[in-house]
Amino acid sequence: MLRTITFKLRLTNQDREALSKTMRAYAEAFSISAKWGYDNQSWNRVDNHNATYKLTRQSIPDLPSSLVQGARDCACEALKAVKCETLPERKPLSAMRYNQRVITVNLIHGLASIASTNGRIKATFFVPSHYRDYLSWTIKSSTISYDRRNKTFYLHVSLEYNDPEKVANLEVLGIDRGIVNIAVCSDNTFYNSKQIKNRRARYAYLRKELQSKGTKSAKRKLKRMSGEERRFVTDVNHCISKQIVNSEYTVFALEDLSKIRVQKRRGKEFDRKLNNWSFYQLEQFLGYKAEALGKHVLLVDARYTSQKCSNCGHTYKGNREGSAFRCRKCGFELHADLNASRNIAQAGISCLSRLPSQPAKCDTIST
Repeated sequence: MLRTITFKLRLTNQDREALSKTMRAYAEAFSISAKWGYDNQSWNRVDNHNATYKLTRQSIPDLPSSLVQGARDCACEALKAVKCETLPERKPLSAMRYNQRVITVNLIHGLASIASTNGRIKATFFVPSHYRDYLSWTIKSSTISYDRRNKTFYLHVSLEYNDPEKVANLEVLGIDRGIVNIAVCSDNTFYNSKQIKNRRARYAYLRKELQSKGTKSAKRKLKRMSGEERRFVTDVNHCISKQIVNSEYTVFALEDLSKIRVQKRRGKEFDRKLNNWSFYQLEQFLGYKAEALGKHVLLVDARYTSQKCSNCGHTYKGNREGSAFRCRKCGFELHADLNASRNIAQAGISCLSRLPSQPAKCDTIST
């Protein structure tokens, strides 16, 4: 299992300057490697290292060699992602990747020794009580990022632990995610409340009013409100995912919604509601919570799950009208989201034979 936990670093003003200088040097090293890779149409790390390492060390002598190599690796990954068709660019204060040779993290005492262009700097951070479970995990790598709005440095620590034993009994639960109902499960469980909808509507109204004013105080309020809304959404998704994974089911089937935001929709109001909730975050929370319990998550094809009858399998667009579902062939009636969740469960059952050790995407649905 892999997890990444984040800490806010406490630094002196001198150390903050050193870390900022290191970030700029790291971005410069990235640019040198990216430029060579783009000019030579190659993302091979060995070739890039042989061509750019000495030049980078001469241009940026204060940057530790391990960070030079880290910047090179990031540049090669970026080139590979775009297939060398465009030149990757990096902002001066972008995140830096550290390996264990250039950073020492002590999670027990909340201390970190970080390499920089000015030598090693010491930083402290607070370890919340709910992070104590990770003290026995193995640290694999670390990343340091900078929040320009809050002018704060953050330490992201990647940890590894042995995977728990996978459950042998496979019981599939289908989960339909939506706007009116955040999640509807095939066991007849609905996750929704007026409080959630009212709060989302209030945030939308306040955002519209403050944006129309455009004053400095209105912008400060928008900044605070964005953090409140983000924390609210995260908390709700945490609570829902925790209740689901702690159920008796061991396999959780979800629709693959990776392309939901590029489809044609029904107006600005619908688009606002669609983009106002983090479907992917709920999927992520379900994934890592299920993994910790030895359970599984499957992604199935989202096509026709709302149009197909979960009773007879007849698929027709007119079967669904709003939140009501009535099959035109067999007359079966059910709440539309519940019917969709049962179709998702059936699709998940059809994918059990190819269930891997990690969450997977299944491209077929049950007929």
